[in-house]
Amino acid sequence: MLSGDLAEIIAKTSTANKEAIRKRLSRAISPVRRVRGFFADNQAFFYLEEQYNKDFYFNALLEAFKKAAKRFYAITKAIEYHYGFLNVDHLPCYGFSPINKLLGHKRVNAVLEDLKNLNVISIDRDSYIINPKLLENSIPNYREYKAIETAKDFILVQFLNWARSIGITSFNTGTFYSEFGKFQWAFTSPSYINSLTTLRNGNVAPAFIVADILIGKDASEEDVNFFVEKIKILNAQRNISRFIPILIVDSLTPGALQFLKKNGVVLGFVNKLFGYEYSDLLKALINTITNAGAILKKNPEQYLELISKLNKLVEGKTNNLRGDLFELAVGFYHSRLCQSLDIGLLINLEGIRKEIDVFASYANEIKVAECKGYKNKVTKAEVEEWLGEKIPVIRDWILDKYVYSNKNITFEFWSTGGYEEDALEILKNASEKTKKYQIEFYGPAEIIKKAKEVRSKKFNEILKQYYFGENVF
Repeated sequence: MLSGDLAEIIAKTSTANKEAIRKRLSRAISPVRRVRGFFADNQAFFYLEEQYNKDFYFNALLEAFKKAAKRFYAITKAIEYHYGFLNVDHLPCYGFSPINKLLGHKRVNAVLEDLKNLNVISIDRDSYIINPKLLENSIPNYREYKAIETAKDFILVQFLNWARSIGITSFNTGTFYSEFGKFQWAFTSPSYINSLTTLRNGNVAPAFIVADILIGKDASEEDVNFFVEKIKILNAQRNISRFIPILIVDSLTPGALQFLKKNGVVLGFVNKLFGYEYSDLLKALINTITNAGAILKKNPEQYLELISKLNKLVEGKTNNLRGDLFELAVGFYHSRLCQSLDIGLLINLEGIRKEIDVFASYANEIKVAECKGYKNKVTKAEVEEWLGEKIPVIRDWILDKYVYSNKNITFEFWSTGGYEEDALEILKNASEKTKKYQIEFYGPAEIIKKAKEVRSKKFNEILKQYYFGENVF
């Protein structure tokens, strides 16, 4: 517990004064341990050696953050809200620590480093991951997190279109995950609405629209508190531009709703901004990505119908979904013949995590697909990483599973943009020389050929609209 709470307990059973108790605590030796330097009022977090790293240790540490290290608490709550994961580039939005130097405030990179040192979070390539012992009522869910991230990116593009279509922002000024007032926001854009602009040295200074986004579950007062705290710090700054704070949400608890209204936050409910049909389709998108393997195996038409509806509803502005959903397209191809299918599978081999885009189990073979649904050509560095870092871990993980250990393994690389020449050369050499497993790679021509094998008009239409254009089929 915190030293302040511990001192109160000691005071109830001792005649010593506060100063004597403070000195007594400061002289405590093994097996008593303390964590110092992070808590308000110069408090320390006390524990016994035998308690370290146990569930109740982390429960107590989280409670200490809530009481006396609120910047830490905001970040842990944000990662918990996102099912135990949060994108490295997005996380600074969800705290109230600045990304640039601001007097009296610790920068977010220092806060994150502290949390890593306390074994509260870890980092794995593009995501921060919370220690599972800090998740009070759930376990980490990578698929759910990925689905929410995809939906958030989709919504932000629609929000940008909405903001400029009604004229509150200039046409080409909106940016994602950028800075305003020393803090990061999911969306920022200058606004030249007459009543919001100011004059500085004879020039018109714009106001700013700043927005963050929380979707996927009911957001509580604790979940949205980071946004209110950021606004408070902005308002305390001198010479800050005028701004309109918008929190994009799909569901709030009653307490959170009142809390945000009380603090002057503009609420952008997804169903109010874009309509109930859009909101329902977005929920279907999240469900499809979360449960992609089961849906593609049992009801693949559900995926095709969803993409068609999304494309029609938002007038073709679904290009930002291109890469995120390509693994579903590859999964659709495999779903016809495989026995079981997994999409976006996160594996852990002795602490090393790797994501498998498509994992298809056939009668006598395992097929593992790496999927790149972008116009850019795959580079030599990407191929080398796949061959040298990803495949060995995934193969060892497969061989460690008895149910898969006797099956042949094929590693596939699907790229709608094709490959750079040196990358292609490495793939050809690896495919010819590797004997323990097979390596196959597909560019646009091979993918189009495979799509024709599926004999699905809707599937071919989706590939035309998203990846290859109208004249390839």
